[in-house]
Amino acid sequence: MIDTAISHIEDYVFNPRSVAVIGASSDSQKEMSGGWVGRLIQFGYKGNIYPINPNAENILGLKAYPSIESVAGSIDYAIVAVPARAVPGVVEESVKKGVKVIHVYTAGFSETGRETGGRLQAKLEELIHASTSRLIGPNCMGVYCPKSGLTFDPRFSQEHGSIGFLSQTGVGGRRLIYLANQRGLRFSKAISYGNAVDLDGPDFLDYFVADTDTNFILIYVEGVRRGRAFFQALRQCTKTKPVVMLKGGLSESGAGAAVSHTASLAGSQQVWQTLFKQTGIIHVESLEEAVEQMVALVNLPPVRGRRVGLVGRGGGIGVLATDMCEAQGLSVPQFSAETREKLSEITPAEAGSSVRNPVEIGLGKRGLSEHYTEGLNIVASDPQIDVVITFLNPADYLHYGIGDWFDQVSRELIEVGKTLPKPFVVTFLQGRDPTIFESIIQIQDRCQEAGIACFSGLDVAIKAVGKLIPYYKFRHTT
Repeated sequence: MIDTAISHIEDYVFNPRSVAVIGASSDSQKEMSGGWVGRLIQFGYKGNIYPINPNAENILGLKAYPSIESVAGSIDYAIVAVPARAVPGVVEESVKKGVKVIHVYTAGFSETGRETGGRLQAKLEELIHASTSRLIGPNCMGVYCPKSGLTFDPRFSQEHGSIGFLSQTGVGGRRLIYLANQRGLRFSKAISYGNAVDLDGPDFLDYFVADTDTNFILIYVEGVRRGRAFFQALRQCTKTKPVVMLKGGLSESGAGAAVSHTASLAGSQQVWQTLFKQTGIIHVESLEEAVEQMVALVNLPPVRGRRVGLVGRGGGIGVLATDMCEAQGLSVPQFSAETREKLSEITPAEAGSSVRNPVEIGLGKRGLSEHYTEGLNIVASDPQIDVVITFLNPADYLHYGIGDWFDQVSRELIEVGKTLPKPFVVTFLQGRDPTIFESIIQIQDRCQEAGIACFSGLDVAIKAVGKLIPYYKFRHTT
């Protein structure tokens, strides 16, 4: 079954040559603004699109068909967007047609907790398991694959990347992709699979671990139907590719919400914590944290040790950063005597400067100190340091009238990041000043494009780095 699933996923889930939309709207404006045919056209899908609607002859310039059986050509992928009561009949017709993969977008099945929904879902399982077709869903958004032009939201980036995303939630998954795209992150493939009556999490994980376009795996999961297969698939993934997981339903109330959302058994918190530990999963607790963790993974080389060199301005901020590091299992050791001596040579003996760890290097005339880059290199060369984190406060630049700090700072950070011999993390101290906020976003974009891990808060950055180390240790020892 797994080998068959992988073949279907590769050939027909992410790379279909034709798509039928069953339940396409005859209202062109409605279809273009939110329908599946409109989404595919706007996103640039290049295969054949077959709108299915018995009350229309033409939909958005495409010939419409009264039923899927009336389409003359073969169909790789069908999107079912009809009322729940009509779904079993449509799936049966699709199976007879020989559709390879059927995506049931419609909700209203077991996740409702009602007997009628449960019967409808049982009928879907019966139909699909007696066929050679495969089914995604029901109650899900389906596929996003920039390379093939498939999407469930045309506003997603059309650039392809290296993140494979597997999600039981639809709207939550969509928001996560938005947030990730805004941080410059790009996806190889993403799939929202809902109630999973057929193709399930383990099937997609087996695919992602073998997919050469996917280097990192991100998961939102509420519960599993095939626990042992899910566990084994995760173990296989984390041997070669980092896996970040956001688990919904860890609390008692959340577990109840998960059942009503995707008809999944969430399981106990203790069981999931054990799974995280035994598989090397990087566990995160929010959509936003998931995105920040991916920023760290995508842009940092493997972080092997816990010893941090902190470089910034502000003794108190450095003290707090040290506490944050300790709370995340990181250490902030003293520099070697040689490092301190080298730093003393470039750091003036004035208020706001220090050669201890954290090291303070004063402001320069245009943003960074003239010796800032040199100082970062000295710290990174210390054998007692594994990773360098720098923190910058744009409010200081504005306070001292350094108006053109943005270009100079971003240029120097990117330049030093290319040559620094240790993993390098950039953070900015935010405020509510819109000018500062917008500038930080622009620098983050530039850094992301250059492959520099850049964050908008010390706590966020330190937490992300702290969670990388157990994974790389797990991978090195298994």
